[in-house]
Amino acid sequence: MRTVIGIAGTTSVGKSAVAVNLAQLLKTEVISADSMQVYKGMDVGTAKLTQEEMQGVKHRMLDVAEPNEQFSSFLYQQMASQIIDEMTTVPVIVGGTGFYFESLLYPPEYGDAPSERRESLRKIYKEQGLDALRRMLAEEDEKAYRTVDLNNYKRVVRAIEIAESGFSRAEGTHKNVQPRYDMKFFVLQLDRQRLYERINDRVDTMVQRGLVEEVRGLIERYGVCKTPAFEAIGYKEIVRYLQGDCTLQQAIEEIKINTRHYAKRQIAFFKRLNVAEYIDVDGKDSSEIAFHIYNTVRECIDI
Repeated sequence: MRTVIGIAGTTSVGKSAVAVNLAQLLKTEVISADSMQVYKGMDVGTAKLTQEEMQGVKHRMLDVAEPNEQFSSFLYQQMASQIIDEMTTVPVIVGGTGFYFESLLYPPEYGDAPSERRESLRKIYKEQGLDALRRMLAEEDEKAYRTVDLNNYKRVVRAIEIAESGFSRAEGTHKNVQPRYDMKFFVLQLDRQRLYERINDRVDTMVQRGLVEEVRGLIERYGVCKTPAFEAIGYKEIVRYLQGDCTLQQAIEEIKINTRHYAKRQIAFFKRLNVAEYIDVDGKDSSEIAFHIYNTVRECIDI
């Protein structure tokens, strides 16, 4: 089984710098597992590394989709797994999108849904709310209705799509399924209060570096699209500001609050994967953490 290294954790915990340092030690490449960094032109608000910050390390799965396109974990799995299978070195996969790691370890049992159908379900959600989708799922697949997280819009929609394809989400939960890769998985963590301070500082820095101008440019090019890119934290709030629905300061505060809530969900998701070593990053620099990971995996990958 092919060995890969995964570095995950919440936003603002310092994953990207650790991945660069580790890739330099391993003489390999980095594959992003960030659901927003796949989009072109979304650099400031996703904290995408600059060429200088990459330090000569090649990064994959960045800028592979337009912001007005739908991009799913199914597409990510297809593209990223092809890169992994073609690499001759040990891939370093880094990001905060748990579904991307899960899709690589356990490829989706079902194919992607037609974009037209996904858009129609999205329209139902916008016009009638999540309850309407819940009722649809209950009618289509009662077993999935009883097992899926009914407060999670994406999971409810995905369960409906699977039911409409003739299968059941309840029967495809990766139970007794062997992972596709032998992933040496590390989750970086930080004290909750210190993490929140970092998140607040990062949001302020993004605004200083031109987040408002970046969002304005996206709107000028694409309009305000009903795609995941325009619903990303940091973008949807600035869109509201630019549309006159709130002040800039209100938008900034919303970004901070929504990012903190997202960090909580990330923590819960990675605990659910149950295949990780947790590393406390407080007081450690990225090179120190990378060297620890390097020493942990070197015997497993015959360095």
